[in-house]
Amino acid sequence: MGTAISLESGGSTPGSGSGALAIAAEASPPANFGFSLQESHHLFLLRRLACDEKRSENSFVEILWTLSRLHSASLYASDIDAHLEKHLPTQSASVQSRCRRMGVLFSVFPSLSKLHVALEDIFTNDDRFLETLANLLGDNDYRRNNISMEFLSCVCKSDDESISAYEVVELCFEMASISHYLLQENVFDDADRVNELMETRNILSENATVHSLANSLLEFAKSCRDDGFFGGGDNTGACRDKSSSKIADGRVTKAELSDWQRQVVPDLILCSLSRFLRVVLFPSEYVLSQQNAPKPLPTVRTSKEITSKTKTKLKDGEILPLSSQIFGVNTNGRSAGTMLSPPIFAFASISPKLGEKWYQIYAGETEGWTFQALENSILGYEGPTILVIQAQSEQERNGTVTFGAYTASKWEKNKRDFFGTADCFLFQLQPTMRVLKSLPKTGTRGGNYMYFHSNTNVQTANPSRKDDLKVGLGFGGTVRNPRLFIDSNLEFCSVSPHDTSFEEGHLGSPPSNDLFMSPSSSSVYNIYSLEIYAVGDEETIHRGFRAQRQHRDIADATLRNARTVDKAAFLGDMRNGFIETKAFAHRGQVDGRANGYMKGEEGKANGL
Repeated sequence: MGTAISLESGGSTPGSGSGALAIAAEASPPANFGFSLQESHHLFLLRRLACDEKRSENSFVEILWTLSRLHSASLYASDIDAHLEKHLPTQSASVQSRCRRMGVLFSVFPSLSKLHVALEDIFTNDDRFLETLANLLGDNDYRRNNISMEFLSCVCKSDDESISAYEVVELCFEMASISHYLLQENVFDDADRVNELMETRNILSENATVHSLANSLLEFAKSCRDDGFFGGGDNTGACRDKSSSKIADGRVTKAELSDWQRQVVPDLILCSLSRFLRVVLFPSEYVLSQQNAPKPLPTVRTSKEITSKTKTKLKDGEILPLSSQIFGVNTNGRSAGTMLSPPIFAFASISPKLGEKWYQIYAGETEGWTFQALENSILGYEGPTILVIQAQSEQERNGTVTFGAYTASKWEKNKRDFFGTADCFLFQLQPTMRVLKSLPKTGTRGGNYMYFHSNTNVQTANPSRKDDLKVGLGFGGTVRNPRLFIDSNLEFCSVSPHDTSFEEGHLGSPPSNDLFMSPSSSSVYNIYSLEIYAVGDEETIHRGFRAQRQHRDIADATLRNARTVDKAAFLGDMRNGFIETKAFAHRGQVDGRANGYMKGEEGKANGL
């Protein structure tokens, strides 16, 4: 391939004529595998320049990052720094700042160094260069999963049979973290911020999340080996690989990894490897024709940014500080920099429905540990929510568990039965990642998805029936024994391993070995933290809060009317003597004297 490159000074955008990097390339390949002509030209240019780059002291990832940024600035020369300083000092600062940012992250996340050989091999030796990148970037469904697994296996230097579960999950997490920070402007531009990043990162939470996902992968692989299949999956891949039983502890086959990723965390590759490569290869200024430019992973925010009547206007990129017991802090002390919460990465790997925006609408630590406070926080909100519980088993005092539920249906108060639709699922974040999907309703079985019942304003012809219903909030099971249940005191929660509305599986600690305990019995946990988040895109979030404001306005108006009616009825009851009081005693005395006087006058008239 022959590619002529002409370099002119002056600022412009790629492909915009004068001042742009003019590319006279061969005709693009007949199949672009989802890339536009501009995108494919950009990738082939990077390939040519990267292969010619001789600065061996830098890794191949850093080389690609630098060249991509220079291309976006319409610049390339053998002496990059000198040329930028001479011709475009403004663009020089921007490009050099972004290149330093990658260097900073290299020093923080060691997994980046593992990408060098695999990426260099794709750019220098792969005959299907464009197709391979399309699969890794998620633009081509054909063979995407297998190509991604092969790439991860190459990076982790696996043998022919197996790969380390912990190592591959750690790599995915660090690629997601790096892309999250690279997508934020004016963050970690110089070496001084390395220490700041290291200080604000929650290393314990990061390790816990990586171990949780690795445990999920190992649990999945064990189930495949024990049963020969997993949960009604197809009859291919790891689920029939009996030789995998010989794999060493902590390792899984590539087929098991692929099946786990497809069934349990279907968006793991998209939110880690694909996002990372797209950020590295395509600058933020570059116009992508196939999809919008990637964004940082969601950051937990407070709903007061939307609901507070006295809120101050936030600057672009600024958020109100929030500290969550489960998701950590959301800022690093600078308004432009938002921290990546490791559990958010776990949620992002489950479904894109959980992405974009997270707003905390209830937390026991801040809103108060009362059922009324919880009601006021969630009732009226119309949109997807995630409820997360951090608790400890009453039987086992070692460690905590984190689990909860997701639903797109709104909460309804005092329903004497279940409500909601099959758009919800149960999950566990710690100590092992689990996702228990809803089951379709068949006849009279299933369909018991959401439950919300309190003692307030309950009207029934038979008051004794109130005792038959669980008072609190729950999912699945029955009205007397929900699968996941939170009592109205917000002190305890109970979970059971199966019902007819959600997939079978344990939430919390593993089942007890006690021979006298039923395997289907519920486990009780002491609640340490309880948080509820509104999740979704910007439009969904604001629509949900608008509905909640309308709900509260109607409730307030109803309450005011009720109070007015109650006062009038109360005064009427007092006047009519239904309520004993001296407030109107003078009226009785006056009426008595008047009646006596009338009777006396009548007697006189009759001669009595």
